[in-house]
Amino acid sequence: MSTSIEASVTADVQAAVAAYAQALDAGDIDALAGLFWPDGVAEIAGIGTFEGREAIKEGFAAFAPTQPQLHLTANTVVTSVTGDEAAAVSNLAFLQRGEAGWAVQLVGRYDDTLTRRDGVWRFQKRVTTFLP
Repeated sequence: MSTSIEASVTADVQAAVAAYAQALDAGDIDALAGLFWPDGVAEIAGIGTFEGREAIKEGFAAFAPTQPQLHLTANTVVTSVTGDEAAAVSNLAFLQRGEAGWAVQLVGRYDDTLTRRDGVWRFQKRVTTFLP
């Protein structure tokens, strides 16, 4: 694979990762679910596994923001690319604003598998784990 293709894949993966955080923080569940393929899977440790867009919408509706929040995603690394499949890992910090200001609520990691269909990269599977 050439460097320019790798850079393009990395940019597309990072765009999907960022769009996920933006949609989640905005409470835009339709946009969030649209970042997954119709047969995509979102697995959240200790909470559940949601298979398919409709299940993702239903599952994430429970996370609709009730106060300002930020999912900060950092250190995203595309770890492998094989044809139309890419794997990536990212660190996560979740903050909410309360009466005392912004505070970190949890930290964790995303392990992602994205696939490209018709030139579009979407999540095939996103696994969210939390650090103690």
